[in-house]
Amino acid sequence: MGAICELCGKDVPETRSTWVEGTQLKLCKDCQRFGDKVKSGTSESPTKVVIESRLQQRERRMRSRDIYKEEDAFELADDYSKRIRDGRNAKGWTQEQLGAKINERVTVLSKIESGTMKPTDDLVSKLEKSLGIVLIEKVPLIKPEGKTSKSGATFTLGDLIKKK
Repeated sequence: MGAICELCGKDVPETRSTWVEGTQLKLCKDCQRFGDKVKSGTSESPTKVVIESRLQQRERRMRSRDIYKEEDAFELADDYSKRIRDGRNAKGWTQEQLGAKINERVTVLSKIESGTMKPTDDLVSKLEKSLGIVLIEKVPLIKPEGKTSKSGATFTLGDLIKKK
């Protein structure tokens, strides 16, 4: 008599510890393909590591930030279309040649160069690298001034509404 597979219930000569959906089970040779083999010396589920990293990312996103604190932000330059066109012309490339180099459709490039479409972050990095230009600029955030009402207190929504 051997061991019993905890997934299919077969009586088999040998079972191995395997992670299946975050649970460690002793499985037969046939059922081991449904999970990940347990590495020797570890008892932690591979999904636990993934869950912990996602929780850390969520905590960073949810952390409150002072939006009035003066910081620098990075934004797409206002004249991005001109910079791309000038960079392409400086290299002596046509839109077709540039599209082939960065693996992008010509119609997308023409819309970006005309300014009717903004490029995605991935496309911005491709364009910056291939053309040797800068499209993302550091923009300082301006701290709003606290305006006061007639009484000396800060403005409220009621101060902005016209009363009859």
